[in-house]
Amino acid sequence: MERIRTYRDYIGQLSINYRRTLKPTEKITSSLSAANFIRPYFIDFIDDHEEVKVIHLNRSSNVVNVHNAASGSDSNCLVPIKEILVSALHIKTSSIILVHNHPSGNIYPSNSDIKLSKKLKAACELIDIILLDSIIITRESYYSLSDEFDLE
Repeated sequence: MERIRTYRDYIGQLSINYRRTLKPTEKITSSLSAANFIRPYFIDFIDDHEEVKVIHLNRSSNVVNVHNAASGSDSNCLVPIKEILVSALHIKTSSIILVHNHPSGNIYPSNSDIKLSKKLKAACELIDIILLDSIIITRESYYSLSDEFDLE
């Protein structure tokens, strides 16, 4: 990997890491469509360890990017709220969907899952980005905090 030597090199690298996709790839119309869209991004490790991904959407609810936000252990993952917000601002998305897996196969959110999602929602509101949903996926199923009113 090439070493980043100057501020300009750093900015160039950021542009590469956070570039929007050229063409919207999928329209998200429900929690089910979001879960079906994102599951392939998790399939190689869904039962192994937790990962957090963020789906970035434009005003038409088309996917413009998927951000790999964090990777953790078999039972938890530290979610970098600041990094999620910075990437959403940089990509200029109007809404996001937070998604993480539970390797245990339990689809139900923990208290910390709910607290984190509410904290992210409040932070998003401060910068005019909408957190549409926070979804937990497993190999067979998913749980939408929005559908179950856990984000209110």
